[in-house]
Amino acid sequence: MKASLFLGLLSLVLIAADKPKDIGAQDRQKLQGAWQFVQELHGDSDTSDEGKHCQFIFDGDKFTVKKDDKEILSGTFTIDTAKSPAQIDLKILKDDEEERNGQTSLGIYQLDGDKLKVCACEPSRDQRPGEFATKGTDLLMVVMERVKK
Repeated sequence: MKASLFLGLLSLVLIAADKPKDIGAQDRQKLQGAWQFVQELHGDSDTSDEGKHCQFIFDGDKFTVKKDDKEILSGTFTIDTAKSPAQIDLKILKDDEEERNGQTSLGIYQLDGDKLKVCACEPSRDQRPGEFATKGTDLLMVVMERVKK
């Protein structure tokens, strides 16, 4: 009797339990597509003129960076929206200079409709930015707008 009661309760618990929710699924869906660089800051330098020729493309869990339609960087990404600010990890699988292949850049992001801001460290650093600021650092921050079809 005790065993059947235990099994019955266990069955109810298992039936009632949802699959773990992917709390980043909504943001991951909103990130999908192409984003045009509108501002790029690297440390104390404003590199926006160079960055305006770049697009960041999210496709599933993959990303590609193109400059003048030439792929210069690609890899995979993960996000964590439970953190504040939301976090993004960019694992570089293909770098046109090859020096960063296999490394991960730790970053934060802010998504506001069709505007996206990403601040990230160099892949060789193991320290995530805590805020959207680059002055006095070697961080890279990019502000992007969604490319309209």
